[in-house]
Amino acid sequence: MFEYYTVFLRKDNIIQIQVKDNFECELEDSQNMLNCIQQLSDGRKYPLLVIYSDFNSFSDEAKALVAKHTLTSADALVGKGTAFKIVGNFYLRISTPVRPTRLFTDVESALIWLEKYKNPMLLS
Repeated sequence: MFEYYTVFLRKDNIIQIQVKDNFECELEDSQNMLNCIQQLSDGRKYPLLVIYSDFNSFSDEAKALVAKHTLTSADALVGKGTAFKIVGNFYLRISTPVRPTRLFTDVESALIWLEKYKNPMLLS
């Protein structure tokens, strides 16, 4: 467990990152998160659910690294507020993730969207 975020594999075969308030993500943090995903997935691609809290920020290097990874089948980013929407939409347009990625304001909608990106072979 890290000070400002946790990374874990849920029972429904979705990897979740829970981000705490006032987290300023740097390149090293993104590398740590990706290393955790790689260890949890053991070579398989799971969907990713990221739940942001208030007042999170990300360096350009951190965003660029996250946008280009191929460890997950799809990413659902959940947050609230105008700042989240602005930063999230900027990330989607400028960094252009290489896998399906979408912004949500609630976890339930994100989970419904992620269902179509689950690998049937992982459900047994």
